Amino acid sequence: MDIRHLEYFVEVARQKSFSKAANITHVSQSAISKMIKDLEAELGTSLFNRTSKYVQLTDAGTIFLDQAQQVVVMFHNLTTEFENKIKMEKGKIFIGLPPITGSTIFAELLGEFKKKYPQIEINLSEYGSKKVALAIQDGTLDIGVICIVPDSEHFDSRSFTNDPLFVIVSSQNPIGQLSSIELAALSNESFVLYSEDFSLHDEIINQCKKAGFSPNVIFETSQRELMTQIVAANLGIAFLPSEVCKELDADRIISVPLVRPQIIHSMSIIWKKGRFMSHAARLWLQFAEDYFASNE
Repeated sequence: MDIRHLEYFVEVARQKSFSKAANITHVSQSAISKMIKDLEAELGTSLFNRTSKYVQLTDAGTIFLDQAQQVVVMFHNLTTEFENKIKMEKGKIFIGLPPITGSTIFAELLGEFKKKYPQIEINLSEYGSKKVALAIQDGTLDIGVICIVPDSEHFDSRSFTNDPLFVIVSSQNPIGQLSSIELAALSNESFVLYSEDFSLHDEIINQCKKAGFSPNVIFETSQRELMTQIVAANLGIAFLPSEVCKELDADRIISVPLVRPQIIHSMSIIWKKGRFMSHAARLWLQFAEDYFASNE
């Protein structure tokens, strides 16, 4: 057993899929399957139940996962602690952000950071806000970007944007001719929402119920591109922050301000309170703080 066995095991447990874990760790599915089988043989027990729709942990696997996560985090910290002691401006940062995040502002931020610190590697993962927060908690992400109010008991945070949601519709939809629209007026529309691990999924449904109706949700997805394609095909409507709407193809998709209520999409950078943080991660946080302050 070596650290790779534990890293691959933790990723399969997190993704509930050998193929997804293989994509994230950049190895073949056959290789990751063999590593897990070797690990199970060494431990003398099965760690995963492979007969269900999703790969699930056995009871033994659940017990082993807690220990494996601790070892993986400790192993990664060996390098970061050493880097901190000798003040090297290099290392690796694991950042999670939802696909709903405006790509332009973060692309610019990351580009400027890379120019200043070319030896620091940034590993980006796209998750919903709920999953980002969980990954920060278990130590697999250093920093996260979320669109929910962070729990101040477990996280430190820095808010950087408050952006109203717009309704996006196909250019063929009559709603596109309006200057604004109330949420209640959408009660007969088909909704395309982000999946349940996104905080806006719950927020939109709750606001619809307050407006007196339960939305007809025809599709849920974690991919913004797929969402906009469904809207462009005039199969349903969706909701995106106004800044993100500026990136859409105006010939295919129209964005209309949502009023009564206005739903605000707030974004915050979070990190785990009291957790050891690498020198590289601290550099990124300070850089982001300065970057957003200069753009306010």
